[in-house]
Amino acid sequence: MAADVYLATGEYTIPAKSTEVFTFWWPIDEHHAHPRDIAYFDVSITPEVHSIDTVITPLIEVKRERFLFFDDSNSLINKTLLLTLQNDNDFPVTFLAAHVLIN
Repeated sequence: MAADVYLATGEYTIPAKSTEVFTFWWPIDEHHAHPRDIAYFDVSITPEVHSIDTVITPLIEVKRERFLFFDDSNSLINKTLLLTLQNDNDFPVTFLAAHVLIN
């Protein structure tokens, strides 16, 4: 049995010398319907390196929390990931986040 893989990407920025919570989610609808026990949703991050700041300290993943949200009929409506990141650099860091859903 083959898996269906869905990918979405987004660009985000974390301020210099800060810790921030980023919210990533994947809506569940008839086009991406799947049982909640077999679907996998995750996010990976990749900082963008600019010529101005050629040396960059990697962002630190401080915390990762997962939540499922249901409607009144107890149907799954979205999967949410809260990712707390820390930027120890003296400048803001823009990063790409790849949202992946596999079912």
